[in-house]
Amino acid sequence: STGRPSSKELSVEEKLKKAEARIKFLEAENDLLKKLEELERQALMKKSY
Repeated sequence: STGRPSSKELSVEEKLKKAEARIKFLEAENDLLKKLEELERQALMKKSY
């Protein structure tokens, strides 16, 4: 796979599966960033004491 979109049209089911997978990925990324932000906030609070 070259990472380029394929030239054939995707079926509605394929488009839906891709969209659902993308949503799952973005939700996981969002959760990770929230956890990282919280850890950074905690580290800053400890540093200020």
